[in-house]
Amino acid sequence: MNYERRMLGALPVAALAGALGATLWLGGSSPKVTAQDNISMTQEQRVAVASLEGAFMRIADTVQPATVSIKAQIAAPTRRESPLPDMEGFPFEEFFRRGPGGGGPRSRPGEASGSGVIVRQDGYILTNDHVVAGARDNMVRVTLNDGTTLPGKVFRDQQSDLAVVKVDAAKPLPYVRLADSNRVRVGQWAVAIGSPFGQQNTMTAGIVSALHRKSEIGSGTDGRYYPSLIQTDASINPGNSGGPLLNINGELVGVNVAIYSPTGTSAGIGYAIPSNTAKTVMEQLITRGKVVRGSLGVVPTDILPGLRQRLGTDKGAYVKEVAPRTPAETAGIREDDVITRFNGQEITDENSLREAIGATAPGTRVSITLLRGGRTQTVAATLGSKEDSPEEAAPAAPTRRPANVLGFEPRVLNSEIAQDLKLPAATRGVVVGSVQPGSPASEAGLSQGNVIIGVDGVPVTSAEALNRAISAAKSGDYVTLNVLRFREAGNPSRAAINIQVP
Repeated sequence: MNYERRMLGALPVAALAGALGATLWLGGSSPKVTAQDNISMTQEQRVAVASLEGAFMRIADTVQPATVSIKAQIAAPTRRESPLPDMEGFPFEEFFRRGPGGGGPRSRPGEASGSGVIVRQDGYILTNDHVVAGARDNMVRVTLNDGTTLPGKVFRDQQSDLAVVKVDAAKPLPYVRLADSNRVRVGQWAVAIGSPFGQQNTMTAGIVSALHRKSEIGSGTDGRYYPSLIQTDASINPGNSGGPLLNINGELVGVNVAIYSPTGTSAGIGYAIPSNTAKTVMEQLITRGKVVRGSLGVVPTDILPGLRQRLGTDKGAYVKEVAPRTPAETAGIREDDVITRFNGQEITDENSLREAIGATAPGTRVSITLLRGGRTQTVAATLGSKEDSPEEAAPAAPTRRPANVLGFEPRVLNSEIAQDLKLPAATRGVVVGSVQPGSPASEAGLSQGNVIIGVDGVPVTSAEALNRAISAAKSGDYVTLNVLRFREAGNPSRAAINIQVP
């Protein structure tokens, strides 16, 4: 009899066959190998598996009773948020469903549904704002795990996409404790519970896939910017929105908010708002009924790797833009600065600055340490009140040597243009003409009508000077264009546009 032995590299296929449930003979007097033989475990392995299994069952027993289904009657037509622009064309699907068809715009009253998690035994429930946005009379219906349905009063925070629902129950309710999301690490177990497609109290498990994901959904007044999301491969689908993401101890580490999917269903990439963010928002909604945030007036971003050498640091929040007539401008903060401390708190990145500003009450005078031109400075600012200030908005959407290689046309800033823009007569610089779509300039956020007043902090007053400055950079380097941007004529903000030279 002839026996075939196939090789996978240096490993016989027979070594893998048990996993497929196959039976192979390798010749001679070798015993038959079966799947059942291969699943035998040592006592130590049995204990480990049983312990993990027990942990999942304990989560089901303790957290499922604290997870609820939420339905909201929508009194007015609502528009679904647009796909995330930087996700290679795939839809960034939200979890709520409106009416039987789910998701799309409606011309008549409909119903939105999602999940929530009880966070206090006196009836406070945490969920997503987009689950309850537009609810008639700010009231929703909450279905508990035992089938009891209760009316709930809604308290919303559109900016964070979080909301609190208050129900009055006849007895204390089971609730979930919040963990410290700053201690979450990639590779930890992640458990999601919610009502995907209306299937209440569905539990799935996976791991934490990544941290600090940044995303923007929607635009204008409907847009939301998520500066730091937890990514997980735990299966989550439409209807999970507002439900808990848990660690192996059954503690809440995040609130499920969105999925990245080409189909609208789970593709193994889901996102949750960290529990520390949820805790801060939740406490204000419970005590005040709304969230009050301080405002500085800057658009911060993380420091690009190509800028670290020039800036002299890899930690801090890079100031991309300073809005006019804001506390930041008054304090002397400039675009291209790096904020390293805020009122005694170390600032390591964009999100830590956003959180520090948002957690400080308007009217508070704060000390800000920044790095400028390799030197450390300290300034003082009195925070304003957050309405629609830039630091809570998404960084400017990504909107080739000499300027034409970077992808834009430089024009002379003549008196006529300066008059149209209502610029002071002494203003010198270069006006950005057309910007080539898809070019490095466009991707960095340079826009037609911007006025370039410097390169890497050195003033430029002509297209020739601009081209010389850009030509001095090597391929792969970043050049920083110091620009004036106009949301309205005569009221420019200063911004730093970082473009990588091709």
